[in-house]
Amino acid sequence: MSLITTGLLVDHTEVLSDLVDLFESEWADWYNPRGASARADLTERLERNRLPLGIVAFLDGKLAGTCALTVTSGGLTERSPWLGGLLVEPNLRRRGVGLALLERAKVEARRLEFARLHALTAEARALFERDGWRLAENVEVGGVWHGIYVTAL
Repeated sequence: MSLITTGLLVDHTEVLSDLVDLFESEWADWYNPRGASARADLTERLERNRLPLGIVAFLDGKLAGTCALTVTSGGLTERSPWLGGLLVEPNLRRRGVGLALLERAKVEARRLEFARLHALTAEARALFERDGWRLAENVEVGGVWHGIYVTAL
């Protein structure tokens, strides 16, 4: 049986370069020489008590994924905080890493005294629904329909 552990990115800076590589390979349309800087975005998440706050997951000690608590998501600002940047290593998906990241995000959001947490997703709807998040509405972002999910803390 595999062991999944989670922690704050600020406590695991040794994985920053690996996360940069993962972001650039999985989200090449966003993180590229003409686009956003994965390193800059991840560096902003090196926080412990304020947003944006980075979270990482490990499967048997190996970096498996990440997410963050953020102020905005997809340019949407009327709700806050958001769970964003949820990404699991492709070869480690469907092993519980995503659910572990959602759980740790909720723990951290409660610790920071938020009453609810929102998420914007086009591809991970089933994950959020499996974890009990409620679909609040569907919105179009960049020509793609996304669900805004919410969970009470």
